[in-house]
Amino acid sequence: MWAEVRRHLGGFSSPVLTAVDRDGYPVSIRCAPELDEAEQVLRISLPEWTGIRPGPASLLCHGHNQLLWNLRSFMVRGIIEPAGGDAWLFRPTRFIPGIGVGGLPGMVRFALAKRRAAARYLQRRGLARPRIDWAQLKAVQARARQPSPPSLRSPG
Repeated sequence: MWAEVRRHLGGFSSPVLTAVDRDGYPVSIRCAPELDEAEQVLRISLPEWTGIRPGPASLLCHGHNQLLWNLRSFMVRGIIEPAGGDAWLFRPTRFIPGIGVGGLPGMVRFALAKRRAAARYLQRRGLARPRIDWAQLKAVQARARQPSPPSLRSPG
């Protein structure tokens, strides 16, 4: 698992750490974890105001290009513990590949997990799976691709 964390973490500039604060509420903050190869932990500096307490935590790495394509993500679950001052240690316990990480098997796992999550959501609420009027959707898309009349174009 450490090899996967090491291999993928460098491609993300500001992962999001989520942990619990002193009052038991979730706290999420962008951070810049540093690999500690000797101890196989991530060293993270956190401001005091976060109020994070030791315990379970997760690190979400997510990225895409400016057009929101080339999605890639993964999550690492673990334990966060103080290391003195504003320094904390994040001890990874599980690497969870997301979209764009883990190749084709990762994409399939991601798609199936989202499908199951949607089914659970609908089941808990007693809702039927919504029907999509594909013909209507394609008609809207076709209209959107048509050039707008000169009177509606923005000046300039």
